[in-house]
Amino acid sequence: MKLQYIAVIFIIIIMPISIVMASSIHSRITTISLQNDYNSKLTEATYDSIKAFQINTVNNHYSSISDSKIRDIEAAASSFFNALGTSMGLSSEDLQNHVPALVFNLYDGYYIYTKYDNSYPKSNGKPVLDSKSAQTNYGLKPYIYYSCRYKVGSNIYVVNYTLDNAITVFYTSGGASHTKSGYLINPGSVTSSVTTGDIRNWSVTYNGVKISPEVLTEHLLFADGTEGNYEYLVYNGQKIYRNSYESYFWYQNYGKTNIQKANSIYNYLRARDYDGHLHSTSAVEYYANAKTFSAEIETLLGGITQANAIDAQENKIEDFSVNTGENKIFDFNNSTNDPLLDSSIFNQNRISVIRKSIETNLKAAIANYSSYSSNGYTYQIPVLGDADWEKISNNISVTSFLQGIPIGYKFYNNYCVISNDNNEENISKDKIYIIATNNSKQREYHVPGCEYLLNSANDYTIEPEPAAAAYPNINFAAAYSNISFMRQTVRISEGNYKYFYPQSRGKSPSQTITSCYYCIVNAANVYPIDQIISGKVARIDRNITSTEIGRLSDIRKSYFHALARERYDLYLTNMNEFN
Repeated sequence: MKLQYIAVIFIIIIMPISIVMASSIHSRITTISLQNDYNSKLTEATYDSIKAFQINTVNNHYSSISDSKIRDIEAAASSFFNALGTSMGLSSEDLQNHVPALVFNLYDGYYIYTKYDNSYPKSNGKPVLDSKSAQTNYGLKPYIYYSCRYKVGSNIYVVNYTLDNAITVFYTSGGASHTKSGYLINPGSVTSSVTTGDIRNWSVTYNGVKISPEVLTEHLLFADGTEGNYEYLVYNGQKIYRNSYESYFWYQNYGKTNIQKANSIYNYLRARDYDGHLHSTSAVEYYANAKTFSAEIETLLGGITQANAIDAQENKIEDFSVNTGENKIFDFNNSTNDPLLDSSIFNQNRISVIRKSIETNLKAAIANYSSYSSNGYTYQIPVLGDADWEKISNNISVTSFLQGIPIGYKFYNNYCVISNDNNEENISKDKIYIIATNNSKQREYHVPGCEYLLNSANDYTIEPEPAAAAYPNINFAAAYSNISFMRQTVRISEGNYKYFYPQSRGKSPSQTITSCYYCIVNAANVYPIDQIISGKVARIDRNITSTEIGRLSDIRKSYFHALARERYDLYLTNMNEFN
């Protein structure tokens, strides 16, 4: 065959194939590039949303109140659309055609931000139940609790779960409706309890640790530029500070609002003001109340298993993400079912219920969203990974969905989950910080499982108050929630802002508290929090020394006080039992 014939065949056959392949490869590269770009933008916008929620709740002292909380969430949603719209060059209205849902997971439930039917038009005074003629809004749907129904015989119990070990139970008995709310623990872990008589003698023993009234301190900065350390306690979700003996105030608008004498609040404070200090009894009350509540729940729900779970139509639920079989969910005397531990049967069911609730309602919301779409794209919930569900079930989080945007030869369809435990909604088990003083009298804060803090080669004392030795009978708090170590802002005047950290100062302004490099900054070599709770730290290289055993005991004492106090003082747990 002549060479020119081969050239012709090459041009006719090979060249078109090469052109098509080159075009296909270029299209795929463009698609992958756009997908990675949108992934990055979606992540950044979701992060901006949860960050806005964090800032608003930390600096808004009324963030736990329902209306204020909704405003914080609306602001977080606006931050998402503004950030994503700016990066993609689209308006918020345009993005609403591609964001089928935002899910805001809070402490005891969640909001879904999506399109919904707000109202139906009327004909002859009756609503016209036609979705096409209904008025459509894009915003927050009603709040949904993490709840599950259980049926035993003819009795139905509704259990509302939370992001921790608190629940609320609704049931009917004797023709009357009943509600029980509280925190769950292993009742047998509380071996003694004194919560009557002289408050100075109140105490409980939990997991071998004596829990007693404690003195709490914070550093405050005022709008007039003055600052100082003040003792405080929490009453009905609000912190009250001690100015001096028989003088107390609320920290409002960055100033002092004095507590009037001769009322219930003042009497509550006076009963806890002794030995020259103001003492919080929240930790003691937490364990005492949790023991009583847990025993009641065991009696009421002790025999319930997953087999008793039903939906609203009383059909049995069989597709939980974790199958715990015939294990009793609320039998806490079982050694494998301590509600504080991640591996407990209760906790596995809690996570399964949260996941089931969100999946069910999110599928319905996105399917409903598709009915409003005019672009022909079918919106649907993607498959979320187990790691994402772990974040959603244990932390305040935002889950965003972005779908239906053309990218090359296909449509973009992805989601993003960003969790945040730096907020006043939830006190995570691993977000209690321990304050310790080293041999150079420098104060640092650590996570409870910090290997550097526990290691006997490093000289530490779990004691935030250098002068504590002068008060041997006073329990100065050595641990607080992570929020107490975050920066807060004070507006001095127009354009003039100052900052302070509630847990930043010691007795003198020159004495500061810094973060531990090994556990807070670098986050390396941290023992699991469940090992700290159980008191059984497992080293890989050797057995722990007697010095480390003693230090672990101090860490557990401070940790158990702080976790109980911070959870007990949450607004939801004090206002009509979780509201």
